[in-house]
Amino acid sequence: MYNFKVTDEPFAVGYLSAESDSIYIRAGSGYVEAARAANIGFDFETGFPTLDFGNMACGSCFSSGQTPNFGLLEEKAKNHPELAEDYRYIASKMKMADTEGEIWRSFSENEIDISASHSGWAGTWGGHSVPDLIDFAVLGTDGIREKIAVFKDKDPDKSDFYKGLLLTLDAIDILGEKEYKSAVAEYEKTGNEKLLKSISAFRECPRKPACGFAEALCVYVLIFTLDGIDSPGHFDQYMYPFWEKTPYAEAREALEDIWKFFHKTRTWNLCISGSDKDWNDLSNELSYEILDVAVKYKFQTPNLTMRCHRNTPKKLWDAAAHAIASGIGMPVLYNDEAVCTALEELGITPEDSHKYVMNGCNQIDIQGMSHMGLEDGEVNLGLALSYALFGGYNIMCEKQVGALTADAEELDTFEKFRDALRAQIVHLCDGTCSMANKAQRIRAQYSANPIRSMTTAGCIEKGLDYKNRGPVYGHGQILFEGVPDAIDSLANIKKFVYDEKKYTLAEVRDAIKADYEGYGEMYRDFKNSGLNFGNDISYVDELGGELIDFCNGYLKTKKTERGGIYSGGCSPFDRAAANGIATGALPNGKKKGEHIFGDSIGATPGRDVKGPTALLSSCLKFDHTLPGSGFILNLKFERSVFSTPKGEESFIALAKAYFANKGQQLSVTVVSREELLHALDHPDEHRNLIVRVGGFSAYFVDLSRELQENVIARTYY
Repeated sequence: MYNFKVTDEPFAVGYLSAESDSIYIRAGSGYVEAARAANIGFDFETGFPTLDFGNMACGSCFSSGQTPNFGLLEEKAKNHPELAEDYRYIASKMKMADTEGEIWRSFSENEIDISASHSGWAGTWGGHSVPDLIDFAVLGTDGIREKIAVFKDKDPDKSDFYKGLLLTLDAIDILGEKEYKSAVAEYEKTGNEKLLKSISAFRECPRKPACGFAEALCVYVLIFTLDGIDSPGHFDQYMYPFWEKTPYAEAREALEDIWKFFHKTRTWNLCISGSDKDWNDLSNELSYEILDVAVKYKFQTPNLTMRCHRNTPKKLWDAAAHAIASGIGMPVLYNDEAVCTALEELGITPEDSHKYVMNGCNQIDIQGMSHMGLEDGEVNLGLALSYALFGGYNIMCEKQVGALTADAEELDTFEKFRDALRAQIVHLCDGTCSMANKAQRIRAQYSANPIRSMTTAGCIEKGLDYKNRGPVYGHGQILFEGVPDAIDSLANIKKFVYDEKKYTLAEVRDAIKADYEGYGEMYRDFKNSGLNFGNDISYVDELGGELIDFCNGYLKTKKTERGGIYSGGCSPFDRAAANGIATGALPNGKKKGEHIFGDSIGATPGRDVKGPTALLSSCLKFDHTLPGSGFILNLKFERSVFSTPKGEESFIALAKAYFANKGQQLSVTVVSREELLHALDHPDEHRNLIVRVGGFSAYFVDLSRELQENVIARTYY
């Protein structure tokens, strides 16, 4: 066995010193050594513990598994020549865990071109999920050991998997003991009463179940931090049993503390309310307290979402509208009537479909039961349309990236052009699904995920890892971007080329290649045609509905390596402007270099001019029960609209009407145009100005200039 001298890479030392080749035992051993070496601290504002593992190049995370930072190892070797042999030994041996490197090496040349050209991407993100981390507070590590004991002797071939889980539980117990001792020592030194909840919690936790709300949160923070900071999920549901047996003042203080913790750690998505399979409302006292805390602090994180349905109480609708009116861009509203139907069409049972939560920006997951990619990849429909004009050739990077379809001169009917566009979409979907599946295979082979395997149903029962078909559900999600840009371009082509025959498709192709230089009349026709999605124009909307339903329907023919099927969605994160720049000119009047690009399923920013009802009507031409991921619609309202009870009531009526017609999601920014324009040049005066961006809330002044202009360009209602 190698005799390590380094002390700053405890996870790697444990991983490589394990007397087993099993990645599960190695990972568990790495957790044990890292726990022994960890420094325990506390956030004195909230009293919650912090974990400091030092500047480790090797560790474990839900997204990347045990992939090491090879650059940091080499930097350490150069800075500490006396230990260089150790660092380089670790680098050479940890290549067995280089999940991310193996994934990139597995991609074909065309798949790499798809990513490099912004035509799409897939596989390079390990994906969110919402495991039941609260199990550590509900059952304690001893309770989880008992659960493992029921299954570990049934299949001796899975013994290494179970040993890895048990080692990880030992590591968590080590951290709990250190948390208790550190909290006691810090309290004796500082007298900070916030530490009393950690002292109370870790006296017996995490071995034993937690008692009150504050204790459960302390345990949750420990595991949530160790897991890598992802999404809390259905917080008001699993925390309510602890809340209701805790005195209100104590529970409320702890809730405000956890809200500060979530904000400081840039926690992702927290969900409240919803319905069960019989459409009973699930909201409770904690649901309302969470909305109240969100308004009080006006943080841009965590990304708060609220599930709505036919029996959502008026009181909850009012509280949600009040929170949105505060300008935090939250809660984002989801419709159980659309989402649960979409999930059930994937084969998820009605009981489980009603357990859905949102993760990351807004992707959809079944809490504690699934690994559904979140997200597996994206496809840029703007570039797909460009490829239909150029036979798959990318004029921006001057390379064949799309499918080899017919030349523009041969596409003499609209049906032929539509089929060429569909062929490009199929090519990009096939490429992204292929990349995603390669990544899934490699992560299953290289990556051990003990924490999520212990808190996701199916893994312990099957003896299979969270990333190796362990979870009950293993579907996938590919997101479509540039939705309205592709629709508007398609509408202009149909009208001016095939209906009116004012231009040939070859002329349109040449104009796009020339960035409209010398084609001024065509540019003006396309720019000012008024054929813009989001204005309740049947001619446009029917084309759009057919296009996007084809996209979402085709994905459902593709299988994941996780044992499920793919479905679609739309959530650009912060990539809308970059996608627009990479796409170049389009037949909707967009020129090369312009970054105003679709940032949701709604209109290209600023192109919807007939009011919110018209926009929602257009969006309802899509079948919202086809996409199994977040199908976001960004809306922007002037503050004055929400400044009166009548204004809030009008918004609620609008949202209810959209949801009654199976719209999936609404994401709302409430801000004045003057504020945004002033913030461009005076950012220090608007540090707390929040807007919605591609599925999440962000401080406006922290966005790139291109994204800021995308937000400003959205129509004000």
